[in-house]
Amino acid sequence: MRLINISFSLCLILISGFTLNAQDAATANDRQGVVLFVESMPANQYRHSGTIECAMFSPDEADPLIDHILKRAKDEYEEFDALIFRSGKGLCKADVVNFYKDPKAKRRRGRAGEEPEVDEKYKKARAVPRNGTLVFVYSSPTSEYDLLGKVETPVTFRSKNVEDLISEVVRTSKEAYPDLDAVVIVDGSGLRKANAIKFK
Repeated sequence: MRLINISFSLCLILISGFTLNAQDAATANDRQGVVLFVESMPANQYRHSGTIECAMFSPDEADPLIDHILKRAKDEYEEFDALIFRSGKGLCKADVVNFYKDPKAKRRRGRAGEEPEVDEKYKKARAVPRNGTLVFVYSSPTSEYDLLGKVETPVTFRSKNVEDLISEVVRTSKEAYPDLDAVVIVDGSGLRKANAIKFK
C-alpha cells in the first residue's frame, strides 16, 4: 500500500512539473526579421555567433534600446536569426544567434521596404521566471489563460532603468493579484503596463 502511495505521489509531481513546463511556452516577437528573446530562451537549438553590447551613449527606454542593439548587431554580423537579451543587463547585452535550419530551405527575404519573413517555428520560446513568476516580455504565452486584470506601475515610480521597470511591474502585479501565474508586459507601454494572468 505504501509503495502505491509513493508511486501515486511521484506521478502527481511529474504531471504538475509537465504542466508548469507547458505554461512557460511562448511566441517571441520579431523586429526587422530578427526574433527577440527577452526574459526568455529559444525553444529551438541554435548556434552562438557573438555578443553585442550597448554603446556608451545609448537610449534609456526599452524600444529604442532594442533598435539600438539591433542596429549594432546588423553592423557587425552579416546574417543572424535572433538576439537573446541577457537577464539582468537591462537590454544592454544580447547574444547573436543563428538557428540550425534545413540546408535545402530557401531564406525568405521581404521585398524592398518590407521586413523579412520569420519562420514561426523559430519564434517558439520558453519564458524565464523572475522572482518565481513567469514574465512574458516582447512575447505572448501559448497556453490558454484567463485575464485577472490590467496593471500599471505607480505614477510615483520614476526609474527608466529596464531592470527596475520589469521588477516593479511584476511586484505591482503580484500585489494586486496574489494568485496570478504570470505577468504579460504590454508591448509599446515602455514596460509600464502589464496583464496579470492565470493559466487554465
